[in-house]
Amino acid sequence: MDLHPADILIYMINIAVLFILLRWILWKPVGRFLSERSARVRSELDTAEKTRLDAEALKEEYADNLAGIEARSRDMLRESQIKASEDAEEILIDAREKAKIMIAEARERIAEEKERAIDSTRREVAQLATDMASRILKREVVPGDNESAVDDFFSDTR
Repeated sequence: MDLHPADILIYMINIAVLFILLRWILWKPVGRFLSERSARVRSELDTAEKTRLDAEALKEEYADNLAGIEARSRDMLRESQIKASEDAEEILIDAREKAKIMIAEARERIAEEKERAIDSTRREVAQLATDMASRILKREVVPGDNESAVDDFFSDTR
């Protein structure tokens, strides 16, 4: 195949026209598309960076809140332990007071029972003494006759 200079010139003109047409038809839309895409990518990167910074700020805030919550929970625990100690101490004091009252009441009842037992024993001893005296004297002795003698006897023994 023989190449003539006119054919070469036509090929060069065709290439130049094709280049100019393609540049004019495709270059601007492709450039616009690429610049829009580049702007969109930059925007998304900026948004991602902002989101990351916001997340880090939230993380720090949560860490601070958690530290505050832990401190408050320790304070509440300490306060509840102190309150429990105070309540326990109050319960012990109240129990001691009630025990003292119960002991005093028991001592009073014991003293009353003792007094009743002594009176009962005196009556029985008086009755026995009266019975023994009547047997000894072989006559009937009325308990009223000797009550004063028995009372005098027990008064002397106290």
